[in-house]
Amino acid sequence: MLEKLLIEYAKKTTKILTLSQQPNWIVKVTDKGLHVETERSRKTFEEGNRQEPWDLIPLDFLELAWSEFTNVRHASSKDFIKTNPRYSFFMSFFEKLPFIEKTMKGQAIAIRLKEFTTDQLPEAAFDSVKEFLDDTLKGKINPKSISKDFKSDKEKRLKSRARQGLKILGILNESFDPNTILIEKYQQAENKKDLIKVQILKQEYFKIFVEILYVIPHFTMEDKLKCLVEMGMLIVRNSRGENLMLESVSEYRTRNILGWLVKTGVIDEEWVPIINEEVRPLLLRFINEYEVAKKGPFAGSPLGYVVRNDLPKAFEKLNFINKENYIIKGSVGQGNWAVIPWIAVMNKNITTTTQRGYYIVYLLSEDSKRLYLTFAQGVTETTQEQMEKIILTFRNEIQVSERFKKDSDFNLGNSGLAKKYQKSVAAYIEYTTDNFPSENQILSDLKDMLNYYEQFIELKENSIEPSNPQKFSLSMEDLVNHIHSYINHKGFYYSLDSIKNLYLCLKTKPFVILSGISGTGKTQIIKLFAESIGATEQNGQFKLIPVRPDWSDGSDLIGFEDLKGEFKPGPLTKILQEANRAENHDKPYFILLDEMNLARVEYYFSDLLSVMESREKKDGEYISTPIVEREEVGKLMLRNNIYLIGTVNMDETTHPFSPKVLDRANTIEYNEVNLDHFNFLTELESIEPVAISNQLLAGEFLKLKDAFLEHETLIREVTTWLVDINKILELTNAHFGYRVRDEICFYMIYNEQGQLMPRNQAFDSQLFQKVLPRLTGNDAKSEQVLKNLYQFCTTHEWENGLLLTDKEVRYPKTAKKLSSMIEKIQNDGFTSFWLS
Repeated sequence: MLEKLLIEYAKKTTKILTLSQQPNWIVKVTDKGLHVETERSRKTFEEGNRQEPWDLIPLDFLELAWSEFTNVRHASSKDFIKTNPRYSFFMSFFEKLPFIEKTMKGQAIAIRLKEFTTDQLPEAAFDSVKEFLDDTLKGKINPKSISKDFKSDKEKRLKSRARQGLKILGILNESFDPNTILIEKYQQAENKKDLIKVQILKQEYFKIFVEILYVIPHFTMEDKLKCLVEMGMLIVRNSRGENLMLESVSEYRTRNILGWLVKTGVIDEEWVPIINEEVRPLLLRFINEYEVAKKGPFAGSPLGYVVRNDLPKAFEKLNFINKENYIIKGSVGQGNWAVIPWIAVMNKNITTTTQRGYYIVYLLSEDSKRLYLTFAQGVTETTQEQMEKIILTFRNEIQVSERFKKDSDFNLGNSGLAKKYQKSVAAYIEYTTDNFPSENQILSDLKDMLNYYEQFIELKENSIEPSNPQKFSLSMEDLVNHIHSYINHKGFYYSLDSIKNLYLCLKTKPFVILSGISGTGKTQIIKLFAESIGATEQNGQFKLIPVRPDWSDGSDLIGFEDLKGEFKPGPLTKILQEANRAENHDKPYFILLDEMNLARVEYYFSDLLSVMESREKKDGEYISTPIVEREEVGKLMLRNNIYLIGTVNMDETTHPFSPKVLDRANTIEYNEVNLDHFNFLTELESIEPVAISNQLLAGEFLKLKDAFLEHETLIREVTTWLVDINKILELTNAHFGYRVRDEICFYMIYNEQGQLMPRNQAFDSQLFQKVLPRLTGNDAKSEQVLKNLYQFCTTHEWENGLLLTDKEVRYPKTAKKLSSMIEKIQNDGFTSFWLS
C-alpha cells in the first residue's frame, strides 16, 4: 500500500532537484509509470531527436527502488544497485515523504527512514486518556501511585496506558509529574479538546499521519488504514528499540491515533483532515466589500482592518507557512484607497517589502471583480529589464500545475499602476466571486505557489546579485551570454565559444594559462570577465600582479620574514586576506599574474602548485592547507572562490613550462585576430555588470569519485578516448596521469550540465589545452606521435598539403594545431606547442 502512497506523492510533485541540483519534472503519472523530463530530454526533443520530451520510469522500477531503499533503511547511492541509473532521482523523490529525511552515510549524501518507538504512540483510547486527566485534576488519581491505588491488574494496565497518553502530550513528564503550565491552560480552556489538539499536532508522528491523510483523502478507509499500518511497521520499533512493530500492534496503535484525531476534530469520521474556513470568508469579504468601502472614509475602515490584520493572521496560522521565514502584509493604501489592494506573502531572505524583490501576492483587480494569486515582483525598485529576467527564469525553470498560468493574458485594470503590476507577474490563478474556490482549494493553491516560490529561491546558488537586493537565477548559458555581451559592449571582440571555454576552464580548475601573441587582449579578457560578474580592482575582487624576472622563490609572491622576524606580505597576500574573510566566501576573487613566465614559474609558484593539490571539501566548500599562517595576516588558504590566471608570451626572454605546471592548468591560446570586425562597436546598448554568487562559477568536484556515480556514462566514454590518446603518447613518454584525466572529465561534465557546446567541440578544446601544450620534440618519434594524433582527430592519415574541412574532422581545432606542429618539425627539425 505504501507504493500507492508514492504514486500519490508523485501526482502532487512537479519538480525535484537531484543531489547535483539538476531539475527533474514529473509531468504526468499514468498506470505505466512516471513521465519525467530533464533539461537534456527537453532539449533533445526540441532538436527533433526523440519522440517525447520525457522518460518513462515504470511503476515496477519505482517499486524496486523503494524496496532497495527500505531493505537497508539508510541508503546512499551505492545501495541502489539494480536501479542505480536513477538513484539520484529516487533519493530526492523519496525524501519528499514526511517519514524520510536527508542525512549522510560516511562521506556520501544519504536518505533514511525516521524512527520512532511504541512509547511515542498512544496505547489507550482518547476518552480513557481524557478521563484519566480529569480524574487527576480532581484528585481522584495520583499518576505516580497507580500500582498502589488500583489492585486489579487489568485496571492498573488500563490506567498505565492512559498515563502514557498524557506523557506523549507533554502534560506529564518522564517522572509523571504534571506540566504546571499546560495544566493551567487546560483548566482555563473553554474547549479542553482544543488544547489537547494543539498538543497532538506538536508530536512528529501525529503530524506525519495528518500529512499523509492530506495526500490520500480519496482512498477508502480500508486503504488508508493499510497505508498507515504499513508505515508504522516500517518506522516504529518497540520501546527498547530492538524490533520493528508487528502488524497487529501497528494496527492497534494506528486505530488509536485515528481515534485521537477524530475526537479532537483534526480529521472527520472518514479520516479526511478538517479545514476550518478562515481564509475563504475573509477573501470573499475583501472582494465583495472593497468597491463600496473605497467610496467611504479611509481612516478607521473595518475592511482596512480585515486586510491589514485579520487576513495576515489567518495566513500565519496555516501549518505550511513558516513564520520564522515568512512575513505577511496586507494593504488597501496609504492615506488613500489603493487602486490595486493586495496581500503579500514574502520570504524574509528575499524581501520584506513589496517595493522590491519577488514574492507571492494576492492582487485585487481595479473593478474588484477578480482576485489573482500571483508570483510577482516589486515594481518600485526593480527595472523592467530585471523584471523580465525574473519572469523568463521562473517560466523556464519552474514547472507549475495546470491550474496556474504562465502568461500575461489577464486583466488587472487600465490604470498605469495596474499595467505595471501586470508586467511584474510570472504566474497566476484567477478567482471570481461567481466561481470562488473552497477553503481546501484556496489553501492547496497557496501551498503549491509556496512550493514554486521555494523552488525558485533554491536557484539562488545560480543567482546574480546586482547593487539592489533583487536576485536573479541564471543558467550557465545565460551567464556566459551575459559575460560575452558585456565584454563586446566594452569594445573588445571575443567569440562566444571562447567565453564558454574560459568559463568552463575556470569552473574545472581555478588555474588557467592564457598564451598567444602580444596584443590579442589576454589581460583584457580576464579583467572584463571579472568585471562583468562584479569583481573589480575597486572592490578588491580583482588583482593584477606583474611578474618580475628576478623572482626566484615563493616569498616574492606570498611574502617573507625579515631580519627582525616581522612578516612582509607579498602582492598576493592582501587579496587572499579578503577572499578568506567569512563574509566574502560567496564572492569570486580573480588574481591575474601578468607575463607569468618572465621568471621560472617552478621557482616562485611551486608553493602554490603544491597547496592547490591539497584542497579538500570541508563544511560544503573546497579549501586547501594554508599558504601562509602568520599572526600579521591570519591563516590564508586557497578557497574555491579564488581563481588564478596567468598570461604568457613565448620568446627568447621567457622560460618554458614544466609538465608539473601544465598538468594543473588549462592552457588557452589566443592567436586569432579579426581586425576588420566592427559589428560589436556599433551595438550601443549598455550592459551593466552583475555581481554573481561564487557558486555559479565554482566547481563541484575534486576527485573523479565525486562525479562518477552521477555521470558514469559520460566519464566512461571520455576515458575511452583518453586511453587511445595515451597509447599514442607513450611512444615518447609524453602520456599523462590521473589528474589530467579527471580534469578533462570535469570539463566535459560541466559542459553537459550547461549544454554550452556540442560534446566533440568540448573535447576538442580539452585536447588542445590539456594534451598539446605538453608536446615538444626534434626526432622521428615525436613526429610520429603528432601524425598519430592527427589521425585520431581527423580519421585521416597525415598528408602534406592536404586541407580538410571542419565537417570531415572530429576535432578541427586540435587537428589544425597539429598540422602546424608537424610542418614545423619537418621544416625546422624541432617543434613545440609554444612555437608553432
